[in-house]
Amino acid sequence: MFKKLIKINFIVLSLLAINPIYSQTKKTSKSFETRYTETMKLASKQEIFTVNFKQEIYSALRDKISLSDGVLSIKKPSSFRFEITSPRKEIYLSNGKSFWKYIPELKHAQHLNASSNELGFVQLLTDLSNIKKFYDVTEWKKSEGKKAQHDINTSHVKSDTPPLQNDDDILLRLTPKGDKQQKVLYAVIQVKTGFIQELRIVQLNGNRTRLLFDTYSPKPVSNDLFEFTPPQGIVVDKM
Repeated sequence: MFKKLIKINFIVLSLLAINPIYSQTKKTSKSFETRYTETMKLASKQEIFTVNFKQEIYSALRDKISLSDGVLSIKKPSSFRFEITSPRKEIYLSNGKSFWKYIPELKHAQHLNASSNELGFVQLLTDLSNIKKFYDVTEWKKSEGKKAQHDINTSHVKSDTPPLQNDDDILLRLTPKGDKQQKVLYAVIQVKTGFIQELRIVQLNGNRTRLLFDTYSPKPVSNDLFEFTPPQGIVVDKM
């Protein structure tokens, strides 16, 4: 009888110990969902904006990182212009109906339909508040990824480790629902504005991209910015 009482007491104490942990987990989860909902509401209000970016691209085949700078312009519901200004000019733009890729130095342009996955993450940025239609969204935590321990010498573009947690930003891990090129995306979004601060894209082939955004401007932009007429003398491929 005495042994049974000890066993029962042990079980009760174990349950009492688990309950606070469960409650804390539930509270943390709810806190993330609340912050996410509030941030997406703010993101939905950003109809037009232009932002500067710095881009890091990691090639798994060459084990090399290339750097570039540029400007991104967005006009909802589906117009964007992603322009790399250095070291080599490249323009990716869409008016929602067609998608153009143009490299002046090569005198070459590609004309694709608007559903192309060539620059799918930019299409994501045109309507960040609609993110759950295309991605499973979870909190980006330090334990995510194959390497939870961050090597200080590892470049951020090659890392799955998130920045330090803070109250100013919400960290998202995005798993594509249908895209066969992207494996996972990581996003850092400013809570008080709904503007994305950092985006990391991991592709199935091992290639990675990291984008850092700064200097957002909500000033109106002309629709002409999202239109493209091929200059004379360039090669145009229709995909």
